[in-house]
Amino acid sequence: MLEIDYSAQLGRLIQSIDWDIELPLEWSDYFEERGEIASYVDDDRNNQRLKIRTHGILWFDESLPFCKRDRNPLGIYTRDFSRQGAGFLSSIEIYPEEVVRIALPTFWVQLHVVRARRITSKCYEIGARLLQRLDPHPDAFQRMKTVDAA
Repeated sequence: MLEIDYSAQLGRLIQSIDWDIELPLEWSDYFEERGEIASYVDDDRNNQRLKIRTHGILWFDESLPFCKRDRNPLGIYTRDFSRQGAGFLSSIEIYPEEVVRIALPTFWVQLHVVRARRITSKCYEIGARLLQRLDPHPDAFQRMKTVDAA
């Protein structure tokens, strides 16, 4: 029952979000890409990464003192996942040290942002370390008390 409520609520949120992410023209096949990401020579990663492309909903659980964040959810596109981290795209810059929560179709996660890179004026590639991976539950949609409202 909880999984049905989670899926329905996530679906409603995904439909209600204003998707502002502007992918570069050369990424026209972004959502078709799937599979393992090949390592390169000086790659310091210990775990395999997989391309997984889907829509997700993000909330800020902890923001930085100079950057007050809105409590409203933000639409993101997932990029890749590993055992210890995740990459995603956002329409706004998210800074290292911020903590975010992302609801996805089959689970939800809490992530600690470690890097951000601007791709276009409305597309930022965000890299984050996994803090928690949780099964579908309505708690994913609860407002946390630790974030400062704008």
